[in-house]
Amino acid sequence: MPRIETGLERRGPRSVRGRLELALLAALAAFPSSFAGAFTHEVLGHGLVGVLLGHSFYAFYASPVGTSEAYVDLGKAADWEKGLVNAGGIASDILVGALLLALSGKMKRFAPKLLLFFWAADSLVGGSSYLAISSVSSFLSGSQSGDPYWISRFFRVPLLALSFIGFAAYVPSIYVLFKKLARTLADRLDCPNREEALASVSAIWISGLVPIQAISAALEGELGSKLLLLLFNSASIIIVGHLAPIETKVEAAGPPPLERRQVAAISLAAVVAAAAWLGIFGPTSKTAHGVVLEEYPSYVNVRATILENLTAEVRLDFRPGPFENAWPNLKGTAPRWDRYVEEALLIAGAMFGSNGSQLVNRSTGDGSFWHSGSWHVGGARSVLLRIPKVRAEEAEGGVLALTLPDPWKPGGFVDSLNVTLIGLRLMSSAPEATFAYFGETEFVFWLNNSTDTSPDEYRLVVAKKC
Repeated sequence: MPRIETGLERRGPRSVRGRLELALLAALAAFPSSFAGAFTHEVLGHGLVGVLLGHSFYAFYASPVGTSEAYVDLGKAADWEKGLVNAGGIASDILVGALLLALSGKMKRFAPKLLLFFWAADSLVGGSSYLAISSVSSFLSGSQSGDPYWISRFFRVPLLALSFIGFAAYVPSIYVLFKKLARTLADRLDCPNREEALASVSAIWISGLVPIQAISAALEGELGSKLLLLLFNSASIIIVGHLAPIETKVEAAGPPPLERRQVAAISLAAVVAAAAWLGIFGPTSKTAHGVVLEEYPSYVNVRATILENLTAEVRLDFRPGPFENAWPNLKGTAPRWDRYVEEALLIAGAMFGSNGSQLVNRSTGDGSFWHSGSWHVGGARSVLLRIPKVRAEEAEGGVLALTLPDPWKPGGFVDSLNVTLIGLRLMSSAPEATFAYFGETEFVFWLNNSTDTSPDEYRLVVAKKC
């Protein structure tokens, strides 16, 4: 008996293959679009706002799949300025995302339409969900991290209010984006009914999210939180998408095939984004060299030699950051010594209680440097100061109490403190320190690893040697 072929059977294999091709293209398009979204948030958001307010935007790290970071010097900023810089990332996500969504409608080619859609989606959905979810997380856990927490702190806005604003932007963003993607894919899908069309559009959008979260989990861990975020966004796309209007049509010839040039354009964008990410930035922020726009003292080792008459010489060794691997590329360049000297004078004044410190020398050395839990070779930028008199309080029995506060707390910390005593005998120290002796000279030092575990101040009780 001859087999009778129906139109639906003729469309089936081609339609399925076409949807798989679209899903693959979505995954490829989402990668460079996510990379562009990271630039939008960090550079156009945090960085540009900081510069417009007159502060130094000195480094950033951008990743299409993980945590991205921007570094702005806000040491002398007012609270409202700090709030604006922290809010700049999410605000730029929303504004740029809306602009891209409008711009994508003017594109005629499929490749730029799809790329702009995923860039807009990364900005709109990413920014609004970050505001909504991170606000709730900080409220429930008390975590003092993330842009929403700092926005709440500096602008004195309740976290739950910020979360409400985030969700109020998130749901309409999903709705508008779903309509846009449905129109973009209208000529590429062969769907006989609304349910199949909704399922196809949802699946293609979600297929762009899965690889991003999978790579992120592989590189940074936190599989549980990545999976929850993926499930949350996927469920939102499916639920909100069912409220959106969508066209259905079936053509006897099936949907038109994708042009090779469109596939090549999206593939090229993905390859360029991957090469830029790995070549310029590195796979994760913890192992990155990032982009350092200007040197900024991020790590410091303090070495003080205190004499019997309480005069002192203090050498402050700095390494620029914020990326641990940036120093080898910066060491041979000409630094802004005024920035290092200014920071050295501020630290010396706060720790040793002297406003009359004198600059003795500045240089780039080759010694060992302590930071991030280990010693590192390669030297540092060094500033040597002479202090006319160290702040001290005379206690009972003629002993002297030295209190050395950490001036980088609470936002940072002194990586190591080494105090050499000449003509003085150490009676006690707090917190407990490591001691060493060389003849009549006594050494006491602390090695720190994090802001949470390092002390706010160092106390030494000393007595003059007879």
